Amino acid sequence: MEDRKEAWRRVLADLARSCYLTGAEGKGKPAGDDALVLAKSLGPLAEEAVQIVEAYAIGVRTLGNGEADELPPGFEARLAIILNGLVPTTEEEPEEIEDDPPVFQSELWQLLTKVRESAELSYAREIALVELDRRILLLLGTAGPLVPAELSNGAGVDKAQVSRSVKRLLEIKMVERRQIRSPVNLTRNGKALADRLLRLAELRNRELTVDIPDAELADFRRVVEKLLERAVSLYDQERALANEEPNAPSRFPVVPQDEPGKPIVLDRDRIISPLMTLSAYFSRSAALIFKRRTGLSNFETWVLNEIGRDQPIEWNTLVERLDRDHSQAGRTVNSLIERALVDRQGRPGRRHGRFSLTEEGERMYEIIQDASRQRSAYLMAPLSGDERSRFLATFEKVHRNAAVQLERERAFEEMAHR
Repeated sequence: MEDRKEAWRRVLADLARSCYLTGAEGKGKPAGDDALVLAKSLGPLAEEAVQIVEAYAIGVRTLGNGEADELPPGFEARLAIILNGLVPTTEEEPEEIEDDPPVFQSELWQLLTKVRESAELSYAREIALVELDRRILLLLGTAGPLVPAELSNGAGVDKAQVSRSVKRLLEIKMVERRQIRSPVNLTRNGKALADRLLRLAELRNRELTVDIPDAELADFRRVVEKLLERAVSLYDQERALANEEPNAPSRFPVVPQDEPGKPIVLDRDRIISPLMTLSAYFSRSAALIFKRRTGLSNFETWVLNEIGRDQPIEWNTLVERLDRDHSQAGRTVNSLIERALVDRQGRPGRRHGRFSLTEEGERMYEIIQDASRQRSAYLMAPLSGDERSRFLATFEKVHRNAAVQLERERAFEEMAHR
């Protein structure tokens, strides 16, 4: 049986040879098992890898006057150099996993939704701040003064969101800075509030790991670090493909680094923060890849995907799943209808009705699903089947504790309004 570590190289090498000998660029692209091999090994870069070897082969053929019945000297050596530059990040082949990787991403989103909702109820008793403003205060409270790029890196959100958050905090005198590009500092009031929020965050995070032994929590953190490294790498790759500027150097570490051979230092007070950063980076790369492949915005992609998952879908059901107001959802659905991606059954001029995808919408939906599968395979590639099973079991404990925490906060809120 072929070594799976080398299977992707064989697929790309065969493609390059075929392109050179036939001059038929793009007509013999990998399909079936070969396409799956590339997706599992190279993730979202599989498509670009195919384009690279095709361009190489056709370029060499063109330099040779466009006619060839055998490979020229040096062709294989130069091809090997190109393939060496495409070596996957992980050198270990993951075990076969029957579960669908996107399930974890969905579960992660649900966990963070519960945490955010309960945090809104809990922190509101201290001060009415939006979730990102609290995260910025906590970052400054733990890491010290940071420039906007470092805040963006640490919070896992784009610079525009950070800019709006800093502006709000400046207005209420929780932070200060000398110039627009200067480091952001906590004021005395900001430091006092950050300390109170930090103590509350520590208690809330400890509750989420109350029944998880130290050894199990250490394993969980190791996996989160692996996934975070992959998510950041995926985002960087998509930024490069979108011709955006690379990330500015930052002294705020996205991924905690432990010295080799030393045990991971457990911190039950920081269980949610890396999960939020993981989700943010994965979502940001999703927005870029879907924009590149479909021309749709992140929210348009979300709406199209929800309709495709359960069509025809009723309007009220769609809005509930999107967790947006009727106005925003309505504008987006109408835009998709105008672009002939979504079809509506019901009275004209009204949002109520049933929605399904057109033929072109179905094509877009398949592109989204294919990209999602490739991204999921890339994210989970470093994990063995056993490692992933243990990780998901621990994750389920955290998720369960988050649900209990949310119900408690809802009960407190209900009693406060009686």
